[in-house]
Amino acid sequence: MKSLARLLVCSLLLLVLAACGGGGGSSDSSPPPNEQGDSGDGSSDDSGSDDGGDQPTDPGDDVGDDTGSTNYRIAGTVRAEHFSDTDSDSNDPQAPAVPNNQPSEAQLLGNPVVLGGFASAEGSGQAEHRFQSEGDSEDWFSLSLSAGQSIRLTIHGFQPLSPLQNDLDLYLYRPDDTGNPVESSTGGITSSESFQVPESGDYLLEVRAVAGISAYTLKIDSNDDRGLLASPSVGDDFAPGELIVQWKQPPTGAALNERALQPAGSPARDGRLRRYRLADSAEPGSPRLHPVQKSHPNANARTLAKLRTLMELKQLQADPAVDYVEPNYRYHNLRAPSDPLYLRQWHYRNIHLPEAWDITTGSTDTVVAVLDTGIYKTHPDFEGKLTPGYDFISDPESAGDGNGIDDDPEDPGDQALQNRSSWHGTHVAGTVGALTDNTSGVSGAGWDSLVMPLRVLGISGGSTYDVAQAVRYAAGLANDSGTVPAQKAGVINMSFGGSGFSQTLQNALSEARAQGVVLVAAAGNDSSDIPIYPAAMEGVIAVSATDFNNEQAPYSNFGDWVDLAAPGGDMSADANVDGFSDGVLSTYVNETKGGGKLSPSYASLQGTSMASPHASGVFALMQAVNPLLTPDDIDALLASGQLTTDQGEAGRDPAYGYGLLDAYKAVQAAGQEPAEPVITADPETLNFSATLIELEVEIHNIGAKSASVSGDPLPGATWISTVEAVSVDDKGFGTYRVSVDRSDMTDGIYNSEVVFPMNGTENYHLPVNLQVQMSGTASGNYAGYLYIRLLKATDEDGDGISDYETVQQLAKSTDNGEYTFEFTGVEPGNYAIAAGSDLDADGTICEAGEACGYYPASGQKDSVTVDRDLENLSLIASYYSDSDAETSASSTGGEQTGQRRPIGKLKIRQAE
Repeated sequence: MKSLARLLVCSLLLLVLAACGGGGGSSDSSPPPNEQGDSGDGSSDDSGSDDGGDQPTDPGDDVGDDTGSTNYRIAGTVRAEHFSDTDSDSNDPQAPAVPNNQPSEAQLLGNPVVLGGFASAEGSGQAEHRFQSEGDSEDWFSLSLSAGQSIRLTIHGFQPLSPLQNDLDLYLYRPDDTGNPVESSTGGITSSESFQVPESGDYLLEVRAVAGISAYTLKIDSNDDRGLLASPSVGDDFAPGELIVQWKQPPTGAALNERALQPAGSPARDGRLRRYRLADSAEPGSPRLHPVQKSHPNANARTLAKLRTLMELKQLQADPAVDYVEPNYRYHNLRAPSDPLYLRQWHYRNIHLPEAWDITTGSTDTVVAVLDTGIYKTHPDFEGKLTPGYDFISDPESAGDGNGIDDDPEDPGDQALQNRSSWHGTHVAGTVGALTDNTSGVSGAGWDSLVMPLRVLGISGGSTYDVAQAVRYAAGLANDSGTVPAQKAGVINMSFGGSGFSQTLQNALSEARAQGVVLVAAAGNDSSDIPIYPAAMEGVIAVSATDFNNEQAPYSNFGDWVDLAAPGGDMSADANVDGFSDGVLSTYVNETKGGGKLSPSYASLQGTSMASPHASGVFALMQAVNPLLTPDDIDALLASGQLTTDQGEAGRDPAYGYGLLDAYKAVQAAGQEPAEPVITADPETLNFSATLIELEVEIHNIGAKSASVSGDPLPGATWISTVEAVSVDDKGFGTYRVSVDRSDMTDGIYNSEVVFPMNGTENYHLPVNLQVQMSGTASGNYAGYLYIRLLKATDEDGDGISDYETVQQLAKSTDNGEYTFEFTGVEPGNYAIAAGSDLDADGTICEAGEACGYYPASGQKDSVTVDRDLENLSLIASYYSDSDAETSASSTGGEQTGQRRPIGKLKIRQAE
């Protein structure tokens, strides 16, 4: 059901102003930082010659001659954009500096925040720079965060052709353990690092320069970045020392030796996709582990091994011979542990399965592949219900059966529950298709549906590589077993999950869906909206859990990636008036302590692992009614409400998705063509939160094809400034870009909509919301140390495009987010004003990652005519260019408000 939501903000050419005047710009010849620019009269020196200095001029210097007969005054205020802050020890030697180079010096940040910073792994070698001889390799920040918030680092010095040349990493720590990061982003091949906060609390955040020198922007917001895949994190559950590599061509032995890669398992089908172990991946003191030990000297052995794995992954990502590389993620069953009880199956009645069985009890032509811990095959409720399966656990130690992959999916027990095994796969398979109507045991959702047991979870969980091979097998695609089933599965059930997104698994799932296989996965039991995989992957139906009263189970995950809900039980409750357990009853194994004698039994368990097979079993019933039913058909029926009963908030909501599964409605709908258009949006809500100004949305019709967009989308509020089509088909469906403007808006949370007018169906209403600074929530509203420049507009080359000459400059520090300025002795003419920081001390302000504001504002004239005194001018300086965004500005009265603007119609030159 999901596609990866794309978040895109508008492209911006940054305002680049060449440095002017001031000699060498040495800090020794400048006033002390707390005295710089205080006079603000711009008249300390009228010589104004430019000798090519590398630093912005000292405060108070005038560039050019203001001896004309008419003099005017230009004055106003630069204000920092809401939620702005600045790295307290940038490379600018004139800016005040407070070290933040270690945890004890962590700079306090607000939340949300957009921060401009500077980091370097080495000294710049420039005598006038603060970090001339030694780098600024660590910036530490202290802040409070909420679960699910996104943290994004944009590296502005990133070189696409040499991705490891300027490389910054991002780490998150608990305040009481700064040796072992809880999350990280060390991607290496893109200009962005990001992750989501795992749970609410106080944290320390580290920006670490691994190589080179770069300005950066750090953005912390309430809006998540699910559509922008983060790099693997040390907080993800993966096998330390293992990597999955997709080569562009089969690798040579020399390439593997150079990377210290040792093949693990049998070669892939074409020699390009391989699983590897890293040599010396966890041996303290080994040369390959040394860089990680140096950067994280207090990390424990497991963290060091995981960091080493991520370090090697980064190097491989930059290798032109590599298509992609990822860790071998571990996935686990999602059952919430509890004592087993023998109970009745109230959960089937809650989804109207008895009524559905009056229409169909399934078909032996429908197969559900259960990817899990395997199965206890001799259980009497599986007699005649199993198709040949396979054991895809490639690690013999995890498999527990003494070998790697083989054709026996028997579950030998995983000893996961204190001297007894989980028998997770046996329980899940019973819900899908236990033998039914045989006067004993339990019922399955599909009386006649068949179960294909595929073993992917062992003693320590399962790996994404093994899961991907099982998915391919179930779909009848080539896989490492060298064989395919005689009858492929129509549904794949995955009652497991983990935090890491695997491209290998996503590719396998996408190929399986293309073969007509319906993909179903459990949403997880963390009571969180942080996505888990494979449930949150593209094309997978994510199932949350409900209790006896059809309410959201307390453990169940939720979020806009959840598609529907099904019974998962709540064994902490006692709502069942019949006196039976509130868990989900299914097939199980009775096991003596320590894994001794085994015998078939039945037990109640709880979890989204139990909810998912309800959905898989019902989808198999639908396929029995209509063998031609496709995954797209099921998506359309689900989105139109024909498979569920609405629960919770009206329409789709984070807890229930499209609602509680209704088996009776589902089998009725299976034989029907979509009768009505079904309009959907991805994402379903545009949340601009506190800082975003532009987002994209995809509008689709997944039902009957008789509808079209009949006109221009209609904003429901004046602050929704534009809605434009980016890429749409002849019926108007496709991608639209929506922009907002916070100018003149007071503090608060705003909700509105964009209405898409439709022919052939009802108009589609897309919810839109944003936030304007709320009292007490702003970070610091601090744009750093600013250079404010008066620019004279000319057109010396006669091309009709203004050239801009810097004629005066002030340098300003602030404590309250406001910077007053005053230029005197200004001759008549056309002028503009630019205000920006110079965090990297390269003599140019307003580069990417540096604060910048401009007057006149974007969308207005390029300059203003000065033929009188101008007062109360207002500029907004912001760091929002981290997302290539043009900022909005709030009006504060006076002449006009200025903001960052594109450079397309202006040229800047140094004074001569």
